[in-house]
Amino acid sequence: MIRICLFSVFALASLLPIEAFAQGQEVAPIKVNLPPSPSFTPPNVPVQYPGGEFSVMGLRKMKDKYMDKDVQVKAYLTEIYECPPELRKCNDELNEKTKQEKKKAIKKGGDALTQNVQVDRGGCRPCDQPHFFMADAPGTKRERALLIADYPVKDWDTGDPKPLEAKVGQQYIVTGTFSINSITGFAASNGLIIHKKLQSLDGKLMAEGNAVLPPEAQTIQLEGKGVEQVGWAAHQKDGLVSGKKKGDKDTPGGARR
Repeated sequence: MIRICLFSVFALASLLPIEAFAQGQEVAPIKVNLPPSPSFTPPNVPVQYPGGEFSVMGLRKMKDKYMDKDVQVKAYLTEIYECPPELRKCNDELNEKTKQEKKKAIKKGGDALTQNVQVDRGGCRPCDQPHFFMADAPGTKRERALLIADYPVKDWDTGDPKPLEAKVGQQYIVTGTFSINSITGFAASNGLIIHKKLQSLDGKLMAEGNAVLPPEAQTIQLEGKGVEQVGWAAHQKDGLVSGKKKGDKDTPGGARR
């Protein structure tokens, strides 16, 4: 009896109009207004400035054409790397210890330049090589800025320390080789600059040459221009810098490693 009743219910349902199961109001489609994707490039930044310098954005757009070539970039200085104080102290103490060990080795006979003294670093890692960051807008985060690697920190004529005196937030023109890697191990998939010259917009020289490139590689060859010597090569006269031969321990850029 129960089976007959259930069959009757389902048979009756199958005869009802389809509209009976589609009652209710039609829901209007929901329109989602999403904000546009943020642009990380400031407005009105050209690919290339009238003076021939690239913007950071412009150079990256021309990456394939200018990779491993000398270029000029006009951008804002956003950050200068500074070795952490505790790491600097550790390295200073290690350097002093190395000097003392070399003095002991010299007393036993030998030359200061040829003595290979091994000193236990005791967990003290070296500071990073000098570098800074530039971008098309001040305040740009490091991960979106252009890394400039291995600028020199000594005067080429005197050998005295020469820290970079550029100001964060100001615009400068940097010249160097556009590359993925630097000699000292910096790497950037969207490119970095191997430093050869830094100038203010009015032409003042802020830094020149490279801290690790050999003298013969310290030249600038911009597209459509002649070769320009920088660093040790630009300061030597008759094979000497300040009257000293290349390779002398006091010759800036020429000291043996």
